[in-house]
Amino acid sequence: RRQKRIQERSVGTTCFACREKGHAAKDCPNVKSNSGEEDAFQGKGRSLVGICYRCGSTRHTLSRCKKQVDESNPLPFASCFVCNGKGHLASACPQNADKGIYPNGGCCKLCGEKTHLAKDCELRKKDNVGALAVMGTGDRPGADEDDFHTFKRRKQEVEKGSKASDDKRKSLQVRTGAHSGVVKSFGSTPKPAKKVVYF
Repeated sequence: RRQKRIQERSVGTTCFACREKGHAAKDCPNVKSNSGEEDAFQGKGRSLVGICYRCGSTRHTLSRCKKQVDESNPLPFASCFVCNGKGHLASACPQNADKGIYPNGGCCKLCGEKTHLAKDCELRKKDNVGALAVMGTGDRPGADEDDFHTFKRRKQEVEKGSKASDDKRKSLQVRTGAHSGVVKSFGSTPKPAKKVVYF
């Protein structure tokens, strides 16, 4: 039964190496070398995932790399799954300019750009100095007040969503990364309620 459940989960998974459904990039049987032939040496797509795109190390990922960024070639070990080129990710691919980092379409909820997620938006990171209430001289709200409230509401939704995902990850005690080891148990077990005896 366990194998059946694993297969059911992988049916909807899209491989970032060959763009076919049914397997992940680390298990890809269709990895192609730069010459376009099947890569007989590796056989699987493990070389595409779990490496640092900046220095090529398999001991850490890009988020933990301590090597200085080379402005001329910031990600020399990255491989793009859109054009199969080296040196950039799909979000920066010239053939993927219309979708950006959103493979199924979409954009940042706050500013509408396709180059970053809403949780990384610069508008969200700005200090709330401009959010102070200012009394005007008129008795009606200004024309931009609706925009302000709409933006504030979207910003709160994004913050609430990112806080919820952070809380869920912390409660599950899941470590992220390709070589993170075994996932720990699903949080701590709740303490049983104390029994109260009345005389």
